[in-house]
Amino acid sequence: MACLALALSLGGVSYAATKIGNRDIEDDAITSSKIRDGAVTLVDLRGEVRNALGVQAHASIAVSQGPTIEAARSEGFAKVTRPKTGVYCLRFSDADLDPATTSPVVTVDWDDSSGANLAAYLSKSAHECPAGADLGVRTFTFVAGKPYKPSNNVAFTILVP
Repeated sequence: MACLALALSLGGVSYAATKIGNRDIEDDAITSSKIRDGAVTLVDLRGEVRNALGVQAHASIAVSQGPTIEAARSEGFAKVTRPKTGVYCLRFSDADLDPATTSPVVTVDWDDSSGANLAAYLSKSAHECPAGADLGVRTFTFVAGKPYKPSNNVAFTILVP
């Protein structure tokens, strides 16, 4: 009898797990404490929610194998090129984003960079970028007592609020 009760209870749980849908969950029943950290990303949010958060585009630019947009950590950028040492040219994937009215933030990604005294900063004019580029980023390395040098060894993250 105990085995039968166990089999029925386990069967009921698996049946319920396959039959519970969005309409079966009450509004506000799932709270943030019930959601695993990192389980919800910007991609999971509706456009108006992302906009309310102030994030229009973000990208992680890796350099260890040439300039690359890391797809899993990026959204809103279509292309990155490096026409010369330390000059990165980025293009938005959303034609509605106007580079003239954005204020991007750039920071060094130390995990994919090599060197110690590194810098990455926005170049609003992107004057060394080919036509069609929306933003330019410059990357440098510094050595005490010497002038700064453009560097291809500085990975960076860019965020467009």
